[in-house]
Amino acid sequence: MRANYHTHCQFCDGRASAAAMAEAAAAKGYGVLGFSSHCPLPFPSEGNMELSRLGEYREEIRRLGREWAPRGLEILLGLEIDLVPGYCSPNDEVFRGAGLDFAIGSVHYVELPGSGRFPVDYGGPEVEGFLSRYEGDDPGKAMYRDYYRKLGALVEGGGFDILGHFDLVKKNNGGYGRPGEGRWFDESSPDYLDAALGVAGALIGKDIVAEINVGGMSRGKAKTPYPSLAILKELRANRVRITFSADAHAPEHLGANLDAARELARAAGYDSVAILSGGEWTEVGIGET
Repeated sequence: MRANYHTHCQFCDGRASAAAMAEAAAAKGYGVLGFSSHCPLPFPSEGNMELSRLGEYREEIRRLGREWAPRGLEILLGLEIDLVPGYCSPNDEVFRGAGLDFAIGSVHYVELPGSGRFPVDYGGPEVEGFLSRYEGDDPGKAMYRDYYRKLGALVEGGGFDILGHFDLVKKNNGGYGRPGEGRWFDESSPDYLDAALGVAGALIGKDIVAEINVGGMSRGKAKTPYPSLAILKELRANRVRITFSADAHAPEHLGANLDAARELARAAGYDSVAILSGGEWTEVGIGET
């Protein structure tokens, strides 16, 4: 079965309507399509849904679910919910009472002295500008440490089903795990890996599925999926389940780069992925996705 739970549309920063995304999923042989628009935030953010549209979003996804169910496509209602301490979390009542089928928990924002709050997945020049104002000696290290502290807090707080793009902080770094390389930090350094693998350890015993996310590849922003092989191996050792994620912002992203996701999963020792259908998670062989 082909399934995707990380799907954006024009209710947030997606480039197509929810209806167009459903059409594309059906045409590409998907059995399950989960919508996960970026959740409303209590401060300005161009890429997030406005709170006033949450009800409209829910109604549209449910309408599409009724339309497509007889034709073999199960459509699920979800949100990608940020942890921004003091502002937003998956446990906020507005999300817990939204009648969701699932939620993706993600961290996009870090906050550093002098730099303020900014998304780590901004464009490279924008992130560079924020880091240049950091009041310290090593802004890259400060950024990934703060990111993984927040990711760990997200895992500990729970309230979601899928952990989104585990190592998003590397998006503009360009190191790809090569020793000594990277725009702001070395992704193979002991300090970086301690921070990242600590979160992988926090997932032990949690009922949370980690995604292998190829969205950065599909949008030309990354050469490899999230997370790195080193992190994924640790997740496998910790018996954390995985699912494949298109992180689709346009119809053409659905189904793209799945071979890279399969290859990475197998390299880490996985032979199955988790599929949410009919309200339950089941394991499906990698070759069957």
